[in-house]
Amino acid sequence: MRTGSTTETSPSGDPRASRASWRRGLTRVALAAGVTAGALTGLGTAAQADDPTPKIIGGQPADQTYSFMASLQYLRNGNPDSHRCGGALIKKDWIVLAAHCVTTAGTGGAPYTIMDPALFHVRVGSKDRTTGGSVAQVKDIKVHPDYQALDERASGYDVALLHLDTALKQAPAPIPNKITAPGTKVRAIGWGYTSTTDNDPSQLPKELRQLDTTIIPPSTEKCRVDADGDDAWGIRRGDVCTDNPEGVRGPCNGDSGSPLLTKVAGRWQVVGVDSRGVGSVCGETPDIYTSLGYYHGWLAGATA
Repeated sequence: MRTGSTTETSPSGDPRASRASWRRGLTRVALAAGVTAGALTGLGTAAQADDPTPKIIGGQPADQTYSFMASLQYLRNGNPDSHRCGGALIKKDWIVLAAHCVTTAGTGGAPYTIMDPALFHVRVGSKDRTTGGSVAQVKDIKVHPDYQALDERASGYDVALLHLDTALKQAPAPIPNKITAPGTKVRAIGWGYTSTTDNDPSQLPKELRQLDTTIIPPSTEKCRVDADGDDAWGIRRGDVCTDNPEGVRGPCNGDSGSPLLTKVAGRWQVVGVDSRGVGSVCGETPDIYTSLGYYHGWLAGATA
């Protein structure tokens, strides 16, 4: 299961790669379609955090600017703007992303901890995560109340919200009010690793990448279990499963939290956020996204 943030190797740097890679899913924080990222260290001077590091494997450079696309950034290894995860602006001052991007697993049976909002800022509305768009600080983090940070399996409910300290000029993206149906054509975007051999945040692309694919039925075996029959990182209620074209394309570490899109009436709609990969190698198995349509009620209430 490749989790989805950017990495080094521990639950304190990259949410996806560290938690045993959250099995390639939870740490994909850079839009590497499908590999858990390792933990990144060096959150300011205070703490370490799992750094999601997914990327899009087999994708291509973004062909347009997505006004709502966000890079969650923080101080790591001397870089104050290190990419941790992707996200999507759904209101002028709210961003949605994966819960594993902003939490650290507890130890000894203790519950997870929500990371300090002051550690983070976001860049929104640019194809280049290092320049352009708008920058805002994070003043609050809300995690779905049923989410659990587990090292050994996914529990679902992998969704969280960032409340920004200012309203941005960029146009937010709408979200659906129901789970997106199998067969829907979708596009994954993100700043995750572009190669399955990348394993260092300095290798994450600066330019946004994209990959077109399709939502497949949740009953599909490769959405439920990996090659060994293990369902630890498979689909859960409230998730959607995206196909891995040619068996080699998908998100990776650094792509965690990044949006899954579909076009409705000529406008992009965010239907999910990248959570994890079913298997341990980016692109070789489907990707699991948290359905925003399924959680529409919670999102609306939490941002009211």
